[in-house]
Amino acid sequence: MKGEQAEIAAKYAEATLKLIEDSEKDQAATMKKAEAVYGDLKAIDETLHTNHDFKLVLNHPALGPAEKKKLLAGIFEGKVDATTFYLLQLLTDRRRLDILAHVSEQFKKLLMARLNILEATLVSSTKLSDKEVQNIKARISEHMGSKLDLKVEVDESLLAGMVLRVGDQVIDGSLKGKLQKIEQSLLSV
Repeated sequence: MKGEQAEIAAKYAEATLKLIEDSEKDQAATMKKAEAVYGDLKAIDETLHTNHDFKLVLNHPALGPAEKKKLLAGIFEGKVDATTFYLLQLLTDRRRLDILAHVSEQFKKLLMARLNILEATLVSSTKLSDKEVQNIKARISEHMGSKLDLKVEVDESLLAGMVLRVGDQVIDGSLKGKLQKIEQSLLSV
């Protein structure tokens, strides 16, 4: 994502979350509505990615904002949260529909921060059982002091062990990683 687009998307995401916070009475209702809006944004983004023709029409310069709003209303009005629909209309008016995916990404980051949830990826050399994943997730959550949204992947090239990525932090406990460290230390001699 380009720097300017990231900044613009972040502003729309922050404004949307602020609108939700201002419209709801308590924290639980705010988070429930914010999660619904994120679900809507994610679904709309998936629709745009899977339907290339629809994306072309929405981004076509010959089609004005009024026509685009009418098209979006026919598809999404009443099917998504009112806040999500308002955001779609606003992005259309401002000719910013092209950053919708970025707004969704920024909104997710804000929501995860509000809910104190960290995103993490665990890459293992073998498939882990559900119990092993839950144990690892619980230990990491306890250590980090946050809830964890853990994505688990298998990469047989690791030979043995695991690699954990939490934000910009990487903990490499794989055999491949250890062998590379040994190799680097031997080459530096």
